[in-house]
Amino acid sequence: MRPPKLLGLPIMYAMVWLFGSVLLFVWVQHIAVLGFAALLYPVLWKAADWDPRFIDVMMTALQETPPTRNRSIHGGDSYAP
Repeated sequence: MRPPKLLGLPIMYAMVWLFGSVLLFVWVQHIAVLGFAALLYPVLWKAADWDPRFIDVMMTALQETPPTRNRSIHGGDSYAP
């Protein structure tokens, strides 16, 4: 089942694109940000075509599986004792 879309992008991709470009525009206050946002739209559209729920999966993975304390020792997360 495909997620609902806004402006041709899944809701999460559209939110990242819209909020990210608006916040960057407010921060930088330069018209070039709108051009950058326009160039970013096809990239996000292609990414959404590849996997429409990628951002949802990454958000869940980052929220539910925090990094372990021994990450620097093993070069990654080690959950074994």
